[in-house]
Amino acid sequence: MNASKQPLVIIAAASADEASAQSLRQALLDRGVRVVMAAEVGVAEKKARLIVLCSPASLKCQPLNNFLEDFVWSNGMHHVHVVGLESERPVLPMALRAERRSNGAFWTLPRPPVIGALYNDTMSLEHLADDIAHECSTDPSATLVRSAVGSVVRRPLATGLAAACTLMLGVSVWQADQISAYQDEAEAAKAFSSRLLTDITQHLPNTARRETLIRLADDLTETYLTASAAGLSDDELGRRARLFNLIGEARDVHGDPAGAREAFTAAYGLTQALLDRAPGNMQRVYDHAQSAYWVGNQAYRSGDLMTAERYFDMYAQMADLLMEREPDNPSYQAERGYAALNLGVIELESGDAPSAADLFSQAAERFGDGLVQEGVVQVADLGNALGWLADARREMGDIAEARSSREHQLALYEEQLAQSPGDSRTLFRIAHTQSEIASLATDMGEDDDGAQLLDQALDRASALYAASPDNDRYARFYVGLIFQRAQVALMRDDLIRAQLLIGEARRLAARTNENGENDGRYLSRSASLTLSATLALQARSYDSAVLDATQAVSTGEQSVAAGFETARPYLAQAYYVRAEALNALGQLDEANMMYRSALNQLGLMSTPRPMYSDELEARIAWSLGDVSRALEVRQSLQEKGYARRSFLAFWSEIDQANTAEAALSRGG
Repeated sequence: MNASKQPLVIIAAASADEASAQSLRQALLDRGVRVVMAAEVGVAEKKARLIVLCSPASLKCQPLNNFLEDFVWSNGMHHVHVVGLESERPVLPMALRAERRSNGAFWTLPRPPVIGALYNDTMSLEHLADDIAHECSTDPSATLVRSAVGSVVRRPLATGLAAACTLMLGVSVWQADQISAYQDEAEAAKAFSSRLLTDITQHLPNTARRETLIRLADDLTETYLTASAAGLSDDELGRRARLFNLIGEARDVHGDPAGAREAFTAAYGLTQALLDRAPGNMQRVYDHAQSAYWVGNQAYRSGDLMTAERYFDMYAQMADLLMEREPDNPSYQAERGYAALNLGVIELESGDAPSAADLFSQAAERFGDGLVQEGVVQVADLGNALGWLADARREMGDIAEARSSREHQLALYEEQLAQSPGDSRTLFRIAHTQSEIASLATDMGEDDDGAQLLDQALDRASALYAASPDNDRYARFYVGLIFQRAQVALMRDDLIRAQLLIGEARRLAARTNENGENDGRYLSRSASLTLSATLALQARSYDSAVLDATQAVSTGEQSVAAGFETARPYLAQAYYVRAEALNALGQLDEANMMYRSALNQLGLMSTPRPMYSDELEARIAWSLGDVSRALEVRQSLQEKGYARRSFLAFWSEIDQANTAEAALSRGG
C-alpha cells in the first residue's frame, strides 16, 4: 500500500516516558508507518490515529493532558488507542477519563481501547509495532484491535475488566490501576491506608466512571460520616473534605444526585470545621466557599432552587469577606464575580429577571475589569456572564439589549479567534453566539439578519463537523443549527429551502454507529429526530411528525436499554411529540397510549429530576384530562420559582381559553 495513503499515527506520552515513545516511533518507521510525536503535530490532523502510552507519570503530565484534551475536543474518542507501559491495565490520563463541563460537573468519556502493553523488552515492542503496522497497511479505516504481548494470552481486556468490576468486593482492581506506582512504599498497613486515601483524593475524577470506585466511595462515606471529626488533625480534615468533594463529583457522573449532595454537604461540614479552628485564615475561607458552591451547584442542577440560593448566598458572603481582607487580590475579585453569576442564575430561574440582570451585569463588569488580561478568568467566563445577561434581558422583554449583550459576547470571541486562528472551541463559541443573535433578530422581526447570521454559523459548524465527523458535540450542534435555519425558512415561506434543510438534518441524524457502543451517537440521533418531529408538528405535517417521533422513540429505547439513563428525557419527549401528532390526526386511543408511555419514562427518571420534566408531566396530565394533577404540578413548579418561557406560554394559552369560555357562559 502507498505510504502516503496510510493514516497518520501520532504517539503521545508523558515526558518521563519519552524513551519508550521514541522506541515505538522508530519501530513503526522501520515498518513504513507514517508516524510522528505529539509535539510535532497539531490537533488539526483529524484523521490521525492517536496512540497514548499510559503510565502513572501520564496522570500528572500537564502538557500531555493539554494535548489530549485538545485532540479529544476536536476528534472525539474514536481515533484514540491506549498502550500500557509495564502494565496490562494502564492508568488513563485525566483528559481521557472525564471532561469538565461549564457547570462544573464531570462528564465521563467512552473508554478508549487498550491495544497492547509495552514492556522493557524487545519482544513486546516488536509485537506491538507489527500489529499497528499491519492494521495501518490493510485498512486505513479499521479500528486497532487488542494485541497480545509477551506471554499474555489474547483476550478482550474490556470484558475482563467489566467482569472484575462486577465480581470484586473490594478495591483490588482499582488498586492495581491507581496505586501500583506506590506499592513499594507500603511498608505498613497504616501508611498504605494513608496513601490510599491521598491517592483517591488526587485521582478520583479521572476514574469516576469505575463502579469499583463508587463501591469504595460508599464504604468510605459510611465510615467517615459516622465518625467524629473531633481530634482529627487539620491535614486529615482537609484530606477528607477533598475526598468527599470528589466522591460527590463521581456520584454526580453516575446519575446519583442525592448521593452527590450528601457527599458535597459532608465536605462542607469538614471545611466549616477547619474554618472554625482558624476563622482568620483566608485560605480556609476560600476553601469553605468552594464547598458551599458545590452544594449549591448540585442543588441547582437538581431543581432545588431554595437550597441552591442558600448556599450560593453563603458563597457570596465569603467572597465579600475575602475582598474585604484583600481587595487587590485578583483571585478574590474573581470569586465575587462568580458569586454574582451564581446568584443571578437562581434569580433568573426563579422568575426575577431584573434582579438576575443586575447580578449578571456585576459579574460581567468584575470579569471585564482586567481579570481576563491578568489570566485570572478566561474569555469564556466573561462571555458566559454576557450570555446569561442576554437571557435575563430577553426574559424582561428587552430584546434589543439582549442582542447588544450577545453582540458584545461575539466580539470577545472574534477577538480571541484573531489571536488563536483555527481554535476549534472558539469557533464553536462564535457559531453558538451567532445562532443566539439570529434567534433574537428573528424575534425582532429582522428575518433577513437572522438568516444571514445562521448561514454564517452553519458555515462554521459545517467546517467543524466536516473536519471531525466523529465529534458528537459538533454533530448535535450542526443538526440543531440546520433545524433553526429551517424554521426561519418556514417563517419566510421559503418552503423548498426548509425541506432541503430538514432532509439534510435527518440524513445526518440517521448516520450509523460503527461500533454500536457510542452513547453520543444514540443520543444525537434521538435528540435530532425528536427535534425533526417537533418541527414537522409545528408545520402541521402530522404524518411526518409521527414517522420522525417513532424513529426517535426507537433510538431512545436502544440507548436506555444499553444503560444510558441520560437518554430517558429524550425518550419521554419523543413519546410526547408522537402523541401530539397522533392527537392532531384524530387517533386518540393511540395518542393516549403515547402520553402514558411518556409519563412512564418520566416516572423512571431518578429523583429529584429536572424541572422541565415536571413541566412535561403537567402538559401530559392536562392532555389526558387529569386536570387536578396538572394544576398540582403547575403550582409546585410556580412555588419553586420555575418560569421557563415554554411553561408560561402553555399555561397562558390555557388560562386565556378558560377566560374566554367563562365569558361565553356569562353571555349565554
